Amino acid sequence: MSYLSFHPGNKSSDKVKKAKGSVRKAFSDWIIENYGDDYKETLQKQRKDTDSIGLLKQQIVEVSDDEKKPLVGIIGGGFAGMYAGLILQSLGIEFEIFEASDRVGGRIDTWYSTEYDPKSKENKGLYGEVGGMRIPQFSEDMLPVQHLALSLNYVLERNGLTDKMLRWRKFYYNSDYQRLRYNNMKSPIFAKDANTNSLNFGENQGGDLKEVWVTEKTDENGNKYLPVNVILDKVNGPFLDAINKSFQTGFAKLMRYDNYSMWAYLTNVFTLADLEEYYDPAMGAPCENLPYNIASYLETVNVGTGMYSVSFVEMVIAVYDWDGSKNSYDPTDPSIYMITMDKGMQHFPDACRTVLNLENGITADDGHLAQVLIGMAKGQNNAYGYSPPNLTKDAEPPSTVPPADPKGSANTQHEKRKEKKRVFMKHKVTEAIYDADLYDKNGGMRLKIEHRNEDGTVENLEKEYAYVISTLPNGAYLNGQKHGNFFEGLSFKKARALRECNYMPAFKAFITFKKQFWKDLGTRQYETGLGVSASDCSNRQVVYPSYGYDAEKGVLQIYSWAQDAERMGALTDEERVNECLKGIQFMYPEVDIYEHFAGYHDGVTTKTWFWDQHAGGGAFALFNPGQFKNLYPTLLTPEFGGALNIAGECCSVHHGWIVGALDSAYNAVNNILEKMHATKHITKMEATWGQLTAPDVAVKRKK
Repeated sequence: MSYLSFHPGNKSSDKVKKAKGSVRKAFSDWIIENYGDDYKETLQKQRKDTDSIGLLKQQIVEVSDDEKKPLVGIIGGGFAGMYAGLILQSLGIEFEIFEASDRVGGRIDTWYSTEYDPKSKENKGLYGEVGGMRIPQFSEDMLPVQHLALSLNYVLERNGLTDKMLRWRKFYYNSDYQRLRYNNMKSPIFAKDANTNSLNFGENQGGDLKEVWVTEKTDENGNKYLPVNVILDKVNGPFLDAINKSFQTGFAKLMRYDNYSMWAYLTNVFTLADLEEYYDPAMGAPCENLPYNIASYLETVNVGTGMYSVSFVEMVIAVYDWDGSKNSYDPTDPSIYMITMDKGMQHFPDACRTVLNLENGITADDGHLAQVLIGMAKGQNNAYGYSPPNLTKDAEPPSTVPPADPKGSANTQHEKRKEKKRVFMKHKVTEAIYDADLYDKNGGMRLKIEHRNEDGTVENLEKEYAYVISTLPNGAYLNGQKHGNFFEGLSFKKARALRECNYMPAFKAFITFKKQFWKDLGTRQYETGLGVSASDCSNRQVVYPSYGYDAEKGVLQIYSWAQDAERMGALTDEERVNECLKGIQFMYPEVDIYEHFAGYHDGVTTKTWFWDQHAGGGAFALFNPGQFKNLYPTLLTPEFGGALNIAGECCSVHHGWIVGALDSAYNAVNNILEKMHATKHITKMEATWGQLTAPDVAVKRKK
């Protein structure tokens, strides 16, 4: 979902370019190694050799296809649930997925206006992303998302489903000409002029910052800057440098401050002396911490109201994810490279569902070829490259990115399509209860399910599985039933982790205009897009479309988080739209935006999203202080002797990103395979899907 949107006027740090690719996996492993004793001990106990495990494996896994029973029940049809299913499908292990809503994708969801028409020049751009909307193109940590899309394409092509194949297009995240306006500035400014603009935060402009913080200076290289805009580089720099030199010592240094929020670190740990060459005595004594007003400024222009209450560690590590948007093949390239799904992200989960409901899914050959083509694995030349065939022209990599050198090509020979239903829609799981008597007293999970039929009637079902992977957002474990909890008998630590894990609220709105006035007023729209404009209004960000420039009509997207989102969400739907319109007008004082507004028609011209019943009380996980070392290992730990695994982006170190859901699903499947001592299946999984962030350090398998 990608929540952070650093102020375009702030300098991007170059300190993270050395280690950005592997830092998330190293971070996960480091937490488990240093704070995961209970996790490791539990896995060791669950994976001890027993005759019953071998019997279970023989009865359910090693039988003919016609006799196979579903081994795994998966709760939730978001990316975590479907990725777990796709891995199991590729290994020949049967499963069933239950999704409560009428669509798959979870928090990946595209809004399409009822007037949307992909074949119409005027209406093909009338959509927007309610959930995740972009991924960094070259981040090594994020490549599994592109790997999945390309692997799905091979299956779809073989089955004659070419209309469902997936293509990535360019997402224009920023430009020099995106607008910024704060604090009743007389007019907005462009991002290219922001580095030395006070944005009216100085006392002389009606703000609350001492003038020393917003007075233009020149560094030793002749670069002009404002002291307030170099703070975050000085805050993050020592930790980024330490991690780049040594993961072990770097993380140890960072985790000493895991009990601090970002706000607390700025105002209680960081001192003015830490500004080093940027320090000015007019700021205060060197031993003093940053004042409240400075922390408020940094939060306002970098994220949003209330977001600095989250973990300091979370915010520092997020810098690595954002640096993944840079060209990892060329450290001198300053450009941002992000991509999104052509014609809407919803096509991505829909393609997953289509493949899951086929008899045969992604093969090892599919997976390996895709790994080479997107740079997860080396090619024949023993080097990494990047040349996936499913990019639109605008998303093609720059010339400094070497092409991949794969061996052979995908098997796209058309085969007779054979379907097998594994994804069940409008099936709401209301209880997941462990029963020690199932499977010859080896234990298993009983699921109670409400199936809503087309006529509105409800059918109650009960299913049994040896293993269950539950992928719901933690808030969705409040089942709302008169009797019976979603889970019974969870360990104290797991119940606490599910209860305390912090989720961040988000708000989005989509507003249609009869005329794309921003296109006419924007510079270089056709070459680079406009990106994202920002203000201190409650709507916060205006995300410009990266498509549909040739049409008269267009959609502007509003995006905000934390307290800003909560306050927007408390309004009625039409009131939310009114606030968004005022925010857009604030950004465009030279034009009457209401003249171009297509009017409030819910679902046709407008759509707003805050929290819904399936999101469970928040848009994405964002840990509070102390939660990485105290909750993260617990979230990963299987329950009931390994019968229950919790997955979802909260169970990863990639909070707010699709790859976090993928990593967590990979780890859950890995736990099940390790429990069954299915070594051959694990080897095939790694060959097909690569080695994702699976913090499985408890048991070292013999090769």
